[in-house]
This record gives sequence, C-alpha cells and structure tokens, in this order.
Amino acid sequence: MAEEFSANRLEAASVARDLKAIRAALDGGPAQAQPTGSPKADAALRCFVAESSDNRERMDQLLERAAGLLDALVTGTGELDGALALADRPAPQAPAGVVVEQAHG
Repeated sequence: MAEEFSANRLEAASVARDLKAIRAALDGGPAQAQPTGSPKADAALRCFVAESSDNRERMDQLLERAAGLLDALVTGTGELDGALALADRPAPQAPAGVVVEQAHG
C-alpha cells in the first residue's frame, strides 16, 4: 500500500535514523557531534550549536517530531500492508458435510 502513495518505507526509516543522529549530535554539543558526511552540513551544525540555545531547542523539537512522523509512517504502512494481505485471503471453508448457520440480524 505504501508504494501506491509513492512512500518508500526503507528510505523513510533511513531518514528517521539520520534525523535521530542529528538530534543526538545537537544534544551532545559540538564535541559529541558525529560527522554527517557533508562538510557543509557539519559546518552548519557547528555554527548552529554555537550561536543559539533557543534555536537548538526548537530544532530539537522539530527533529523529534519529524523522526516520529517518519517512524509512524513506516510502522503504519507496514501494519496496513499486513492487514490488507490477510484480508485478501479467501475465507476458510467448512469441511464437507458441515452446515454453517448464518446469523440473521
């Protein structure tokens, strides 16, 4: 189902992990920051951390929210796909000679 909406669950999970790593780097300050693999991103993070605690708090909230939303997307689409796969299966048939009563409402 995720593919129907152009959602790549593996990529969403990867981005969520990256956001959590950036958040952890901000929590630990510049000394604890792990390189992001991009010199520009590393420099921007160092500058950001050095300049403002208010910005860090807001960024921490935004990163936590974004990572949580991506985690929910991954979990929700997985559960939905699983439920749809189960619903698509034919109903079990009663053995020959067994009468199944229909409920009348």
